[in-house]
Amino acid sequence: MSTDPPLPPPASPRGGGARRRQCVAAVAAAAAACLAPLAVLLAVLVLAPSLLPRLLLRPHHVAPYVASAELRLLAFDAAASAVAYNLSATLRFDNPSGLYTWRCTGLRAAPSYAGQRLGDATPLPGLTRRGAGARDARAVAWAGTQRVPPGRRARAVVAALARDRAVGWYTVKVAVATVQNGVESDFACLLSFPAAAVARNGSAAAVFDGGRCVDAVLGEI
Repeated sequence: MSTDPPLPPPASPRGGGARRRQCVAAVAAAAAACLAPLAVLLAVLVLAPSLLPRLLLRPHHVAPYVASAELRLLAFDAAASAVAYNLSATLRFDNPSGLYTWRCTGLRAAPSYAGQRLGDATPLPGLTRRGAGARDARAVAWAGTQRVPPGRRARAVVAALARDRAVGWYTVKVAVATVQNGVESDFACLLSFPAAAVARNGSAAAVFDGGRCVDAVLGEI
């Protein structure tokens, strides 16, 4: 009796096709895995020139810096229920990067004291700057008499003046509105002046030696 082992059955044509399809699918998956990083790299190279300036290099706003300010008069006339004021300031804008052109339009500034607006907002010339360290400044001044509604608003201004004289510092707020690179940005600048240096007749000036403004609620001006 023969003891030779049985021969394996011949391969099925259908089984060979399935293996070929599996091989093709494996090769396609490996190719896709290799090409995916390349596709991402190409997308980054194509989109970077347009996205990077918006996302990284072009902040939507540049906060102004109050280079200097003077307060010559701040007093309340009880008979007329009005605040007399004389204030000037120099607003400076520094370009944070030399890689793009920064534009500021619609620039306006308005002072207030104890929640009472002192006159109308003053429009200022726009700015266009490019280059590292580029900066520009705008000088603005406000002077006049602002009527205060009698009652609670007038009492609030009188109380603020008395409190600030006792503390020794007048705090005046300057609101700045801008449109920077097409985006609206509002800022609040708090200026502190030594009360003892402010003369009642406006002949002497209290000086604010500079400070950066902070973001404010849009539409404040």
